[in-house]
Amino acid sequence: MRKRVTHAPPPVDDTAAAVPGHGQEVTFHLVAYAVRPEAVDAPRDDGSDDGELHDGVPSGARLLLSTRADVAGGCGSPHRLILDDGSDAASGTGTTDASGDTTRRPRASRVASSSSTPGSNDETIFPGDVCVRGLTLALSSIAVGERALVRVQPAYAYLHPNATREPPDGVDVEDELWLDVESLLVRDAIRIRTSPGDDSPGGESPPGTTHGATHKVVVSEGDGWESPRPPFEVQLELNGKTPDGKERSFLSTRTVRCVSGDGTLPPGLSAAVDTMRVGERAHVWCEPGRYLANATVCGVKVPGGNNGGVEFECVLESMVHARDVFGDGAVFKRRTTEGHGEFPADCPVHDCTCRVHFSVGLMDGDESRGERVYDTRCAEGETRGEPFEFELGCGILPEALETSFRLAVPGEVSRVTLNDALHPKHGYVGTDQPGARAVLAAIGTNEEKVGLEFTAELVGFDRPVNWHNAPLRDMLREATKLKNEGNDLLAAGKLTLARVKYEKTVRNLESLRGLDDDEHDAVRDVKRKTLLNLAAALQRLGEHASAIKSLEKLLNEDEDDAKALWRRSVSLLATHEYAAARADLNKCVESDPSTAEDVAKQLRRVDEREESGVARERLVAERALG
Repeated sequence: MRKRVTHAPPPVDDTAAAVPGHGQEVTFHLVAYAVRPEAVDAPRDDGSDDGELHDGVPSGARLLLSTRADVAGGCGSPHRLILDDGSDAASGTGTTDASGDTTRRPRASRVASSSSTPGSNDETIFPGDVCVRGLTLALSSIAVGERALVRVQPAYAYLHPNATREPPDGVDVEDELWLDVESLLVRDAIRIRTSPGDDSPGGESPPGTTHGATHKVVVSEGDGWESPRPPFEVQLELNGKTPDGKERSFLSTRTVRCVSGDGTLPPGLSAAVDTMRVGERAHVWCEPGRYLANATVCGVKVPGGNNGGVEFECVLESMVHARDVFGDGAVFKRRTTEGHGEFPADCPVHDCTCRVHFSVGLMDGDESRGERVYDTRCAEGETRGEPFEFELGCGILPEALETSFRLAVPGEVSRVTLNDALHPKHGYVGTDQPGARAVLAAIGTNEEKVGLEFTAELVGFDRPVNWHNAPLRDMLREATKLKNEGNDLLAAGKLTLARVKYEKTVRNLESLRGLDDDEHDAVRDVKRKTLLNLAAALQRLGEHASAIKSLEKLLNEDEDDAKALWRRSVSLLATHEYAAARADLNKCVESDPSTAEDVAKQLRRVDEREESGVARERLVAERALG
């Protein structure tokens, strides 16, 4: 790659012109030529009257495109590129396979006219089609106001190892590119990543095209830190224009309401909105390209046939939090009244005591029947109109409702919908849950799935202990509380919930560092009891390998722990490790002689199981051998 400066701006106050830095956006004019290898060193015909060729370009060069109004009737609108890893070039006309790898399509070589227009027989060449690696490197060294002629050899054009752009029609991969480049403006901008799998709104993208580059320039910052994401509902102030040198508006300023990612906005603009914060004002530029051919916004067709792209000015006025709570389409939560605090810092994400109000009604499809079959505000109800108080993580409420409360801030009111009242995981799974009897009575003998609509308000919650800086006594009290909740769940046969409680407790205790001997002993005591109970829950769930792993944490610290040895022997017996089970039982009685009678009974059970297993294996072998 070679660069020759043809025009340099005069210094202002002995200050050098700005040179773009990493990650900055460069706005530049571009005139691109393709030169066949055999024509590179051909002598220039001085009598030629070809006004389309730059003085330094070989006479055999073919003009591909021009953004300059004074060269070959260019559109007059400069192109834009963000200088970092060349990713703008990766958003061009390559196709994307199922694995996400960009590949090339074979194309017939034909000479493209420099005056190609959409709808003609020739395919339009857009500036992005010649944004090769060599151009990116050259722009990084061209100061604002400087103009240069850049010769890009094939190794830095379409034969570059990281090249993802196809050569335009009529250009061979071994052609050199000669680029007349003038840098106009350098500023900070953000590249917006757009999934190449999205469909263009308003119609399908033309075959073989993907979405072009999208840049966002923040005019004024927004508030908070959270940005929209599907299926958040957003409200925008939006207008659009074509920056083709005449700043023609195609979309007047209007308010737009849509759901994030629902196809109302073109993919690049939609992805840019998903990076904004409430109150933020930004300019979003979408690179010109074939992907805009059928795009629409608010019923207005996006002018995709120009070489300047399109630019939107948008303000994110508001957003409504909406979530597919579990990601399986069964439960949706939509915030209807804002609460106090920031998500998720002020949410009861961890197990704690919550105070809530909620009501529940039945749904026909996506529509509510209106009538509430249960309401905690009812004076005749279980709570006599007072907020319902419960412990998170104990299965007291349906999981759909409990998890929705975990994602709320105090004072927030949300509409929560569940597609099946009796969903085995997210719905009512027992008549002891508040509202269960009323819901079951309302459903009756209906064999079809009946949806539920909850109106859920988080009144408040007791903040759990901060396991990073709370006093040790508070952390141990919290751990003991969680362990005891797990014990109650284990006694009630709610094994999975008990397991989760125990695992949280162990995880919290194992995170503690910098303890003295007395503190270590206090922590170990609570941890030991929790691990023993966790092993019991896992054994009742039939997960003996996990139970053994939990018990080994104790035995690694104290190999003579009789209870841990006993419980590990139970799991070893269940997994047919008879010799290891005997070894643990014998060691158990050595550590605690008071277990001798129980150990003797268990050893006989091990012998019986082993003999039964051997007999069964012998019978299977005899049958197999005939």
